[in-house]
Amino acid sequence: MGTTNAIKPLVALLACSALALSAAACGGSSESGSGASGGTSSDTGAPAGTAAKSSVYPENGLPTDQKVTLKFGFFEGGMGREYIDYAMDTFKKKFPNVSFEVVYSPKIGDIINAKISANNNDDMFDLFNGSIPGGIAPLVTAGKLEPQDDLWDRKLYDNNGKTLKEMALAGTIEASTARVAGKLYALPVSGSGSGLFFNKKVFEKNGWNQNPKTWNEFVKLLEDIKAKGVIPITYPGIYPNYIEHAFGPVKMFELAEMRGNLSSFMDNFRNSRLPMHLAPESVELWNRIYDLGKRGFFPSGVAALTHTQSQMQMIQGQAAMVSTGVYVENEMKAAIPPDFEWGYMSVPMSDKPDSTRWIRSTAANGHYIWAGKSDLNKKWVKEFNVWMWNLDVQEVIAEKGGQLPVRKDFSDNKARADKLQKAPKAMYEFMNANKTRMESANRDQTLTDPSFTQAMKVINEGTIEITSGNKEPLPILQEAEKLVGKAIEAKK
Repeated sequence: MGTTNAIKPLVALLACSALALSAAACGGSSESGSGASGGTSSDTGAPAGTAAKSSVYPENGLPTDQKVTLKFGFFEGGMGREYIDYAMDTFKKKFPNVSFEVVYSPKIGDIINAKISANNNDDMFDLFNGSIPGGIAPLVTAGKLEPQDDLWDRKLYDNNGKTLKEMALAGTIEASTARVAGKLYALPVSGSGSGLFFNKKVFEKNGWNQNPKTWNEFVKLLEDIKAKGVIPITYPGIYPNYIEHAFGPVKMFELAEMRGNLSSFMDNFRNSRLPMHLAPESVELWNRIYDLGKRGFFPSGVAALTHTQSQMQMIQGQAAMVSTGVYVENEMKAAIPPDFEWGYMSVPMSDKPDSTRWIRSTAANGHYIWAGKSDLNKKWVKEFNVWMWNLDVQEVIAEKGGQLPVRKDFSDNKARADKLQKAPKAMYEFMNANKTRMESANRDQTLTDPSFTQAMKVINEGTIEITSGNKEPLPILQEAEKLVGKAIEAKK
């Protein structure tokens, strides 16, 4: 998400105004709400010559007299459903000929997979979000998803002619996760940041360092925590890639910057070239994680932990820090004591206190569009995706969904800025006190051969062994690298 210079002015503003910036739930949608006004068809990129017709909406040139029902598959997760219900309610008030038929489920990916296998376009969702087993690349290759890059140039409904691209928070476009071969397949509606989250009061009570500036200071902090009989860092072994929130590829970027090798490393990473797992930065990062594992800084029995169990360990004081994202506060809101105070840190990789701390960020939770649907339905889905960028919707995403807004003008209004939850605020307080850079861990070129999926499985299974101090990383990395090589050859 941009560079330090692009972020600091906004962070300073957020700090002065209580701070602000930039998946969700089972049932049906409601029918009430308030809408936002728009401009003309030329303002929104609607088809030329349609705005003057009385039977079309001036905001987008789409017909007012054709009833449209959009089938929506919605992922039930940490963000809850309030924000999406609000967005649909306001959209339907503005465009009363459009309605939604929603399936909410925490297993929406499995439902989507079943519909894909049935190969019935009529029964398929018009729009859906969440993670799809096997990823979206095979669907893109088969021509099943509609690209959405054109939406960056659409005018916002509530910003006097400004485009999404013009009003996107710095780094949002680059951090968009739903990309295949450089094309966008789901316009992001919220952002997220990751790292180590903790209870500030516990740290203050024990005199623990809340902002270690170097790797050695960070290791010393973990030693101090363990000496108190507390697990220093927890993460969910059921979903071992959660460790990437704190120790993922962005930390390899940080190491590459320290080595003066950032440009070539990022080029290899983004384009899925070798060396990948055997790149010096990857080997060093995993060796450091292995060293932390040998010292007992991760929990025993981590393989059995879910993400909510690991987060509960931190909330209940069994663990000091948890590797997760800013959505943690919203996801765990029922378990958080009233006096809980959130803290955040990004792991420092350097031994120079003024080095840049890299932070993993994403811009996601957008809605895919099924290509086999009618042109009219697909156009209305795109309108809804643009609608998600309205400031009133973004406010509900921040307040109720616990995520970060994607618009750079979100913090212009202090009352709106105050709606941001406390965990995101803690992250931005950290950013204001340190030299930071937010980046995604996205690859511009994806590998679709099954060997690449096997390589990911090797790394995920190996993560448990490495953090437990049971296996050295190198043999695991070598096995994964061979599989990546096979996937690259298959692509050729």
